[in-house]
Amino acid sequence: MIGKDSKISNLQVAILMLHTILGVGILTLPSPLAERLGTSGWVLIIITGIIAIILVTMITKIMSMYKGKNILEISNHLMGKPLTYVALVIVVIHIIGQGAFVVRIFGEVIKMFLLLATPIEVVIFTMLLTAAFTTRSGIETVARFSIIVIPFIVIPLLIISTVLLQDLDFTNLLPIFRVNPIQLLKSIPSTFFSFGGLEFLLIYMLFSKNPESALKYNLGAIVAIIVVYLGSFFISIARFGEKGLALQLWPLLSLSKAVQFPSAFVENIEGIIMSIWVVVAFTTLISAIYSSSILLEKMFKVEEHKYLVVSILPIIYFLSLIPRSVVLVYKYLEVFTYIFGTFATIVYPSLLFILAVLKRKGETRKNEKTA
Repeated sequence: MIGKDSKISNLQVAILMLHTILGVGILTLPSPLAERLGTSGWVLIIITGIIAIILVTMITKIMSMYKGKNILEISNHLMGKPLTYVALVIVVIHIIGQGAFVVRIFGEVIKMFLLLATPIEVVIFTMLLTAAFTTRSGIETVARFSIIVIPFIVIPLLIISTVLLQDLDFTNLLPIFRVNPIQLLKSIPSTFFSFGGLEFLLIYMLFSKNPESALKYNLGAIVAIIVVYLGSFFISIARFGEKGLALQLWPLLSLSKAVQFPSAFVENIEGIIMSIWVVVAFTTLISAIYSSSILLEKMFKVEEHKYLVVSILPIIYFLSLIPRSVVLVYKYLEVFTYIFGTFATIVYPSLLFILAVLKRKGETRKNEKTA
């Protein structure tokens, strides 16, 4: 149930979306861009960013048009109950699967860089329990956590980026506009899913105090994500070069090894970067658990989402352990996002928006004839 105390500001909604989208994508995005498009990978970030802006606009408009209604009620009104339940089952599968991939990649990174002798099952289980505790506390706790951690993410990144500038070779960015149109079009689907998480707005906008004025905040979050992705790509390719970047699995973590503070002010930069990324990944996992529990609560008419959180955890846990290696994790992720992510992120929100516009026009014409 949504009480009066379960409302959050538009800024908090936007920050939640920002954290959710960045998640694990920030770790790997520069590498496939360099491999597919070389120094022109930034063009693809802008194109996919524009697509994300369009989708965010549509989702925000839908939730504003039906203020106070949750996505189940809106979808029932526009599509009918049978199609709604089919659509939301696909969305829930996508969100739970996304949570499983996030926690598995989190476990792989932690095991590789910090806890070498700790079984990955223990790392995953511990993170899931911590995320579940936060999620059960409600939307306000989740939103406040997302806001509180921002300075601890932004300030260290700005300092590290400034120190790293002296080691960058910006001639590696040339030629800056060498685009193969066919390769560019082929790369859009896989790159767009670095913006995966837009569909979470369908859940979070329900909690907005003023959904009518939410658009500027949501678009601001998307623009911030585009800037972060562009910055990570330019810095990575300036540091490693086109061919060197294409060989990196996690460029952001590799960059941390290149940072040298004067007079050894801070010795373990890699630890700082890891801490920042852990916070972002943790927020993404919280969003996945919370959003899936809210959707299931509405679908099965459960009184409180917290009763469903515990049942979701073992599903995410066992799904996360299916891939036998980190290489397979990314292969499965690509297939999974093509099948379920395309529908949840693009098809479903677009369909709802088109139906909402058509229904609104039909109602307007009917009222005009009646008058």
